[in-house]
Amino acid sequence: MSTHPFDRYAAFTDLAALNAASVKPLRKSLRVNTLKTSVEEFKAAAQKRGWQLSPVPWCPEAFFIDREDRSVALGKDLLHLLGHVYMQEAASMLPAALLDPQPGEVILDMSAAPGSKTTQMGARMQNTGVIICNDVQEKRLWTLKTALHRSGVINNIVTKKVGQWFAKNMTERFDRVLCDAPCTAQGTSRKDSDALKYCSADNIGKMARLQRELLEAAVHACKVGGRIVYSTCTLTPEENEEVVASILKKFPGQVEVVDPRVNSEKLIVNSDFFERAIQDSIFVQRKHFSLSTFHFPLLRLWPQTFDTEGFFCAVLKKVSPTRHREKFDAVRLQEDLLPPARQKDIGKLCEEMYGASFLHDGDKLFLRADQFIVTNDACADFPMPVQNYALGIPFARRLDSDRIRLSHEIITLRGHEATKNVLEISEKDVDALLDGKDIPCAKDLRGDPILTSGGLVIGSSLALHGTLKNRLPRWVVAKS
Repeated sequence: MSTHPFDRYAAFTDLAALNAASVKPLRKSLRVNTLKTSVEEFKAAAQKRGWQLSPVPWCPEAFFIDREDRSVALGKDLLHLLGHVYMQEAASMLPAALLDPQPGEVILDMSAAPGSKTTQMGARMQNTGVIICNDVQEKRLWTLKTALHRSGVINNIVTKKVGQWFAKNMTERFDRVLCDAPCTAQGTSRKDSDALKYCSADNIGKMARLQRELLEAAVHACKVGGRIVYSTCTLTPEENEEVVASILKKFPGQVEVVDPRVNSEKLIVNSDFFERAIQDSIFVQRKHFSLSTFHFPLLRLWPQTFDTEGFFCAVLKKVSPTRHREKFDAVRLQEDLLPPARQKDIGKLCEEMYGASFLHDGDKLFLRADQFIVTNDACADFPMPVQNYALGIPFARRLDSDRIRLSHEIITLRGHEATKNVLEISEKDVDALLDGKDIPCAKDLRGDPILTSGGLVIGSSLALHGTLKNRLPRWVVAKS
């Protein structure tokens, strides 16, 4: 007689409820990108669309969403295409909320792709400080870059290394570290039934070994006094509570568990869920380890408890050194930093065209091939012992020594600052652009106007002979 992978959890939870929840469709949820809009502005836009919102308890800027009219996918809505919102499963918002990155800090996102948690942290930091966004697979790195660019996260340095590399090479360099580890992903079965095909005992053991290595590297990379969040989207105790227990055993008196209920008022909409999530983990801890005294405040989200994916989180604090901090020679970034005078010239070019430089205090411009890239001074000055994979977001393309063309990314992030060469277009024209078409304009209009519609900055275009040439990125047109 065949058994279901969830049968092993009969001692830990209501098995019938778990199985029933795991075949239900996930509730739609999204997070407001406060780099581009405010929660109040989003609520007004949602009301116009007839969306019903309910808050995600652990993320003040996020909402579950219900719609009567589902003829257009949420991923094709203009708010998503322009990066004002990020489609993200509610449970996956918890790790970044618990990490609680502060403006000006240096953060390591050890397994950053596809970018949902990284962009969440970038918004919370309001593009200050540094986020090292790391992943190892080329395809995933491209997805990560797309997410960073669409969301307007400029305070990023992307690296391509195995997570274990940071243990020795960047010991105690980070204020906070997010270790969202690869796992058997059992918690994602509500959206991907194939996830349950990869949860054999051998695979669980293999994943747990990798997770212990990554979490240990996260501990070494974190500064003394810093915070580490370990998270997975799976249900197995071997990959969750047991991994945390092994790290605490390996670093006694050097690493401790942080109770997420402490000082959480500003982070969490409704902290009642903490009690249930913690008690669910404590119940598993006691059953799995057969120790009635083992009751660390770790968080376990069964799919049926909060009507989300299955998820696990642990918040740790590094209280003393765990490894000798080695010196390294900083490696130059791939991009070339522009001299201050050249940056000033580019700002003036923007002011001549649009009445605004689109450069803020602390911004730094780099050049890579013919692409100007914008990041902040903290990223520009952050020493790394390895060359970066990517940096910041595109600012403009160099046409010649006296001409530039602003990127879609900077226009949708800061185009609202323009005071001239701005053209309001109709919803019909927006639809045509999203269909990949050009649209008409006044025959005497010239240049590269910024296009707006209904308070949203749509992008830019080239006005020529009564036509606005479509310059929306291919991925915007393709997704619409």
